[in-house]
Amino acid sequence: MLDRHLQRYLHTYTSAAPLATFRLAFGLLVLASVVRFWSKGWIAELYLKPKFFFSYYGFEWIKPLGPLTYGLFAVCGLCALLVAVGWWYRAAAIGLFLSFTYIELMDKSTYLNHYYFVSLVALLLMVLPAGCYFSLDARLHPRRWHDQVPRWTVDALRLLLGIVYFYAGLAKLNSDWLLEAMPLRIWLPAKNDLPLLGFLFSYPWVAYAFSWFGAFYDLTVPFFLLNRFTRPYAYAAVVVFHVLTAVLFPIGMFPYVMIVAALIFFPAAAHERALRFLSRVLRLPTFAPAPLRRWCTDRWPANFFFWGWGLFCGAVALAVSLSALSQ
Repeated sequence: MLDRHLQRYLHTYTSAAPLATFRLAFGLLVLASVVRFWSKGWIAELYLKPKFFFSYYGFEWIKPLGPLTYGLFAVCGLCALLVAVGWWYRAAAIGLFLSFTYIELMDKSTYLNHYYFVSLVALLLMVLPAGCYFSLDARLHPRRWHDQVPRWTVDALRLLLGIVYFYAGLAKLNSDWLLEAMPLRIWLPAKNDLPLLGFLFSYPWVAYAFSWFGAFYDLTVPFFLLNRFTRPYAYAAVVVFHVLTAVLFPIGMFPYVMIVAALIFFPAAAHERALRFLSRVLRLPTFAPAPLRRWCTDRWPANFFFWGWGLFCGAVALAVSLSALSQ
């Protein structure tokens, strides 16, 4: 019975538009992150001037490359751009994963949790057919064009995003966060000079409100995003939450990555409208070489994808759990 339902699910198809919009937005945001890092002079400041670096266990062999570190960032930015436009997509996704992960592993002291998330997404994009629709590959090679993909390929990104949020909520279920409002009770008063809302940050109850809302938000927002009735309100909460974190805390591009990534929860019709609007704005010619083309997984056993994805998510969950326990 279970196997029959699983087989039916693995052979259910949906529009490729959500994968295309995710690929485009994700690639552009990673490119913007690389440009931002370069323009602020952080490559030299963090990777060329220091004489000692804190390596990750098992990755002590990964070090900055001297002046060639600029080339590493250039490769990463180029691969992000190629992923965004869908040109040499598979090779670009592999290059993005390898270059970005190498940058992430060069020095533990530059760690931000969204670096790990970006590496996982790039790893997942290596196997997803996100380059088969609204891409240069599809336009230049019509045989690669498909407007239908297996449903699990979209759900895979939703599940990964849900894991990120849910485990962030679990990490907040401790006495320091909920009963002491720490560290927000220290961080928020430092921002009391912000216009409009800044004066509120000096009150302890605001830190408690932020702490409890943050835990509730992380634990529940994936489920609210999955429900079509609560999705618009949940996405509004996503935008407000991450805009606030962008204003209050120096966590780089992570808030914008999450705001864009959460769009994967919207139905395919919304993504198709967005792509049609973008085509009109950019004056792109219409392109549909066939009325219906499905990206087929029949050449692989269907269970291969299911168990492979299950192992991937299990590894992510285990890594996040061990990371939380080690802090």
